[in-house]
Amino acid sequence: MVRPDFQLLLAQPIFLCTLILFAIGWFITFISACVIGSLEPLLWVIIFYNLFLLLGVTLAVSTDAVHTYRLAIVAYIAGSLSLTFSLINLTINVYYAEYHAAAAGLIFQSFALIFWITFFGAEDDSLAKRSLNSFAVPRTPGAVTSNTVAHGAGSPEQQYQQQAQAELSSVVVTPAADYAYKARALYSYEANPEDSNELGFVKGEILDIVDNKGKWWQARKQDGTVGIAPSNYLQLI
Repeated sequence: MVRPDFQLLLAQPIFLCTLILFAIGWFITFISACVIGSLEPLLWVIIFYNLFLLLGVTLAVSTDAVHTYRLAIVAYIAGSLSLTFSLINLTINVYYAEYHAAAAGLIFQSFALIFWITFFGAEDDSLAKRSLNSFAVPRTPGAVTSNTVAHGAGSPEQQYQQQAQAELSSVVVTPAADYAYKARALYSYEANPEDSNELGFVKGEILDIVDNKGKWWQARKQDGTVGIAPSNYLQLI
């Protein structure tokens, strides 16, 4: 089972801000619905719907599963937008403070939902997605994470890095190899200038892969550059 890595949320500051905005809007709407009671049953539908959507997008980003569930996420967001706009129109025209508060919470959520349509729906090579990715915080090679500090020298992260470095020395680049797979870069990677075999790439770039075994994969960029890349930075497509 894939464990959520909340550092992936921190690596997407704009998405994180919209996530917080959505959560605040949801909380305002929930409190307002508690005051309104059962007079507006559709309001409770959108509350539970958006709660599951909030949890779903958080898990998708924190487990690096966005590309796997992308179409489903966009479909759920579209459904939420439709219900949200309908309820904004319904609640904003009722002259009671609790209804106006509910409308304000729904408006906050709608701002986040509109952004998420682009964030989850745009192709990686589109101008919109490249612009959003430019704000992402890349993971630098060999960076020490909070989990590494907490667990000490024997942590899984350090063990992975040690194994990767040991395997790196045994990888031989074969220019005439058969590239049977394709992978998308989850993060940007800057190749070690002291190792001519390493291959640098940017987040979202598509690479051809020879084999998907081991910590380092032989890869080829679209311009024909060949080298080895860390497998934990890539996702097969």
